[in-house]
Amino acid sequence: MTSSLINKHKKAPLINNNMLFVIPSWSEVLGFPTLGRYANQDISKILTDIIIFYGGTECSILTEKGVLHCLFGLGFYHTKFELKSGRYIIDSRQLSGLLLSDFVYDYLATSKNITLENDDDVIYTEKVVKVPIDLSFKTNNKQTFIKGALMRNLFIPYKDSFIEMMNTIKEDNTYNINNDGQMLLSTHWDYYNKILISSRMNYANYINPTASINDIIIGADEFLTSLFSTSKNIDIEKNISHLKKVYSGIEYDPMYLFSILENTSKYLKSTGKIIKQQKGLSNLLNQKKSLFISAENRLNSIIQWPTLFKRKTKDELESTVVIDNTKKEINQDNQYKSPMNIYNIEGYNTPKNEDFVLKTMRSEFVKSRPLPQIPTTSIKEILFYLRSIINDNYDMPSIGLALEIARDNLRKLALHLDYMWEMSKLANLYKRKNPNLSLSQKEKFELLERIESWIANAHKNMIKLNP
Repeated sequence: MTSSLINKHKKAPLINNNMLFVIPSWSEVLGFPTLGRYANQDISKILTDIIIFYGGTECSILTEKGVLHCLFGLGFYHTKFELKSGRYIIDSRQLSGLLLSDFVYDYLATSKNITLENDDDVIYTEKVVKVPIDLSFKTNNKQTFIKGALMRNLFIPYKDSFIEMMNTIKEDNTYNINNDGQMLLSTHWDYYNKILISSRMNYANYINPTASINDIIIGADEFLTSLFSTSKNIDIEKNISHLKKVYSGIEYDPMYLFSILENTSKYLKSTGKIIKQQKGLSNLLNQKKSLFISAENRLNSIIQWPTLFKRKTKDELESTVVIDNTKKEINQDNQYKSPMNIYNIEGYNTPKNEDFVLKTMRSEFVKSRPLPQIPTTSIKEILFYLRSIINDNYDMPSIGLALEIARDNLRKLALHLDYMWEMSKLANLYKRKNPNLSLSQKEKFELLERIESWIANAHKNMIKLNP
């Protein structure tokens, strides 16, 4: 890199921008580059790979290979996946930085809107969500609309990921940037789909491979030194430490996760800057949103995805995995049956260390609770209600009852729905289960997938689902 370019990009300003920044599926954004490995085993299916950032500092830097867009703050990679052996795993990594090459940034910034189409600084698309932490400059009606959309489309379906992140933030030894250095999830051309960590970190566990990520390597300190001056790196670390103090100190309601934003906004105010889309551009450029304030000068340009990083579909990636025949037989015969009917769960009450992942196939004891009132007038609300019941950890007979009532209410709204028979089958299955037992993690993942497919089916059949 030439000295003039080094000097130029080291002068790129850091911008304070407190935001919630979420990529619901990392692998989908990158075109499913890898399934990854875990504990020396092949991964066969990725169920969740969400990136959540409570961002505080951003910067866009011109490099020899293109523009690199950087976001620093408290980040979290949360993934749920299935091993080739059939076991289900939950894994996570703390993050402190997100490095987006210009073509990845533009792919996110041009993704299709789901809602909030007329709001330039609150963005909700198929690939990314960006919301200012402080919404006090919005009208009350706009705040109510944003709150409802985020609760239904983000906080409820990804409730477990947000709660796990908040629990991690509140631990004393996490996000200790001063001692452990930074953890950077990167799509930089030389470090594509890798996490860069510092040699200062006690990285024995962190560096283990996980789903969707090509590699986890040492090199964060050297890379940041090449991008920023010493004073800027110190400022970035100070901001991350401040965010750790703020987010670890707030209280929030796990049943109402929007309270994270509400309670944090008392300490992290908005910059007040709103980016307006310029008029008179081509239709393609009109689709681009400005995710970062520092990227405003790139609003009129779009970098196409390079052939060097070939994109695949999820089916193409997963088709490369050969599943064990024994697992295939189990899945075919027990697609919607409790894992308790497949495995002798009682035999694993005191598992050996190597069997710890079987916890994902066990039910836990939960108190029986009355179901909340189920909606009756909207297909949208009924399906979202079912999703919330699954996420709220009701026992299996209650889930069966919720499915049964939902099916009856749906019949009053539509003469025929493709998933009605499937819903009946699941209702009958779970109503027969013993009370006070929750879904296992595996069952929960699969049932949520079915509900998401019903919502997608409703879209496909032109049933209008407003946010």
